[in-house]
Order: sequence, then structure tokens, then C-alpha cells
Amino acid sequence: MAKPKPNIAAAFDSLPIADAAPVSRRGRLASSASTAEPTVLVGANLPPRYARNIALLHAETGKTKKELLQEALDLLFTAKGGPALRI
Repeated sequence: MAKPKPNIAAAFDSLPIADAAPVSRRGRLASSASTAEPTVLVGANLPPRYARNIALLHAETGKTKKELLQEALDLLFTAKGGPALRI
């Protein structure tokens, strides 16, 4: 007769449970920046080269992709004669 398999779930029962990190409604970890200012999604379906280039800039500069896109939009608004959104 085969040996019974050990109950792995019982091993986890003895582990202490850490406090859970706050999670947003979309299931992602909530960040402190999300509470500072309300945000909306601004997006577009673009060719893959845009994603590749933004990823390269992210790696080279250390800025987040969000920061890079905000900077690019600020430059576009300023170039078209409008005010930059950041003050």
C-alpha cells in the first residue's frame, strides 16, 4: 500500500499571518500617491515601438513610465501654445 501524502495545508496553519497591505478596488496595492490627487486613465492603442521606447527611457532615466508620459504631455501642451499642467 502507498504511503499517504503529507498534508501541506497543515504546515501553513502554524505560520503567523502578517498584516495585509492595503489593496485598491482593482486588486493592486494601493499607493500613497493615489490618495494625493484623483486620477483618470489616459491611453491609446499604439504600435509596439512606443512601448519599447518608453521602457528603454524608464530603464535609462530611472523615472517611472507614468512620469515620462506626464513629461511628454507637458512638453506637447507647451509646444502647442498651451500652459503646462504642472505648476
